[in-house]
Amino acid sequence: MFSVKFKTLLILGFFLFTGICHADDVITLDLKACIDRVIKFHPEIGEYKKNIEIYKAKLSQAESALLPQIELMALGGPSPKAEKEAISPEIKTDVKSSTINGLFGMITLQVIQPIYTFGKLSGYRTAAEQGMKVSEAELEKKRSELVLKTKELYWSLALVRDLKSLATEIKDELQKAIKKTEEDLKKDIPSADELTLYKLRTFLGEVNRNLNEIEKNEAILTEAIKFMTGIPLSQKVNILTFPLQYEEAYINKEEMINKAFNLRPEMTQIKEGLKAKEALIEVEKSNLYPQIFALLKGNFSSATNRDRIYNPYITDPLNSSYMAVVLGMKLNIDFGITKGKIKEAQIEYEKILEKKKLAEKGIPVQITKAYLEYLEATKSAKDMEEAYQNARKWFVTADANLDMGIGETKDLADAVLAYATTRINQLKSLYNQKMALANLLHASGFDKEEREEK
Repeated sequence: MFSVKFKTLLILGFFLFTGICHADDVITLDLKACIDRVIKFHPEIGEYKKNIEIYKAKLSQAESALLPQIELMALGGPSPKAEKEAISPEIKTDVKSSTINGLFGMITLQVIQPIYTFGKLSGYRTAAEQGMKVSEAELEKKRSELVLKTKELYWSLALVRDLKSLATEIKDELQKAIKKTEEDLKKDIPSADELTLYKLRTFLGEVNRNLNEIEKNEAILTEAIKFMTGIPLSQKVNILTFPLQYEEAYINKEEMINKAFNLRPEMTQIKEGLKAKEALIEVEKSNLYPQIFALLKGNFSSATNRDRIYNPYITDPLNSSYMAVVLGMKLNIDFGITKGKIKEAQIEYEKILEKKKLAEKGIPVQITKAYLEYLEATKSAKDMEEAYQNARKWFVTADANLDMGIGETKDLADAVLAYATTRINQLKSLYNQKMALANLLHASGFDKEEREEK
């Protein structure tokens, strides 16, 4: 059985490494939690989701077009008087305008059921289905872009915080060296000179200026991440970052290129877009052929002051009833307009084909470029790691010599400057390595898991 101490450590570890937690009204986020929130709450995501809803509505319209279309209309109003004596035993031709002394009511019913449309309705349905998939891929593309932007902000914040730690460390060493130089000058120690003191004070002023700028950038990056993750500006947030470190990742460029054509949302857009445009071509072609349908038509009317006439040759629209079911055919002849629309739809299809050709050639180039940039960033980070370790040893040795009284302040100043410059370049190279890997994952579509909404 686990000991009480071990259980306590497990519980503490759970809370420490949870991606997002709330404590004292502070939201704590790590990189994964930032990405998860961005793909759910970023302001732009809502707009792309609405585009999907639009195509869902279009799909509903296309599916409903297969069902009967019913038109029902009710009318009522004043009715002119009409008597059957006006046509019996013979039709009178000298009847003057009748007196309006009654009311009529009328209900007309029309039901049209499409039977065969030569692909028009099925084409609209297919186009709507594929359009919805195109919109979903567009949403995935936007999420991928936002994941990359989130990583850029997050690693920039990590870099700024590392620079802040470095500046604070250098500031402490400079203050110590300034104090030591001032004391040596008071004691008239030959190795101490005012030039070194002025140099150290100049360095300290520059470090203080950089610290102010770093703190400003840290605040700006924090607010930017809050905006990206949908957190109100008034909400306190703690973004967990860790010191940048050199890392190596196994990268198979050929595998990335091969899988990119399935993983990249742009390729899904192209594939589904081609299907949608192909369906719209069939829709336009269907207009060259008749649309066949069944029609149910009825009329029910009655008037208070008109006699009903039972004669198939005479119809009184205000006082008669009928119901009929017929087969119908409708064909529009427009002398070239439809053919022009078909050609336009074919050109739209060919435009997407050109995009497909460009993507098939461009994606491997994009991945190769990102891969080479990652290799260069990794090599630079490794080289700067070695340079940093040597600069660190130089700095520590100079500091120790000064403490033991066998070194000079001038030597420490030179070591501090070299250490600071080398450390800054090393941190930048580590940041570049992180972003190069992020760009490679984005270019190959291997960020699919990160951009999926949990």
